[in-house]
Order: sequence, then C-alpha cells, then structure tokens
Amino acid sequence: MYRLFLIIGLLIMLFLLLKSLYRSSKQAGRPSRPPLDGDQMVQDPVCGVFVPRKTAIVQQVGGISNYFCSQECAAKFQEQRTS
Repeated sequence: MYRLFLIIGLLIMLFLLLKSLYRSSKQAGRPSRPPLDGDQMVQDPVCGVFVPRKTAIVQQVGGISNYFCSQECAAKFQEQRTS
C-alpha cells in the first residue's frame, strides 16, 4: 500500500516538474517588453508614426502627454482639437 502512495507521489512530482519546464520554455520564445525609459517608442496620434520618446515633441493637453514626430503633426493636432 505504501508503494502505491510513493509511486503516485513521484508521478505527481514528475508531472509538476515537466509542467513548469514546459511553461518556462514556452515563455522563453516570447519577446520581452521594452523598458519604460526614454528609449520607449510612442505613436504619433496624427500620422501614426512611432518615434522614440526621448526625441518626440511633447505637448500636455488636459494633463495627458501627447507625443509627436514633428512640429507639423503637433500643429495639426492642435487644429483638430480647436475645430
């Protein structure tokens, strides 16, 4: 009887080990998220171009930061807001 419990316990441990190995190998293939620093890419709301956050033109509107690729896109955004 004890052998049966021992075998079942070992099989459960083996199952859990294989399951954790499968999950870790599955997650290893996923790309990691970019760090939230100045090199993060942000999307221009006007033209849709992605630019690095540290080189983007920033305008605060209602407490929300909007990032633009150029002064022209920032001006278009302001025109769209006022009209």
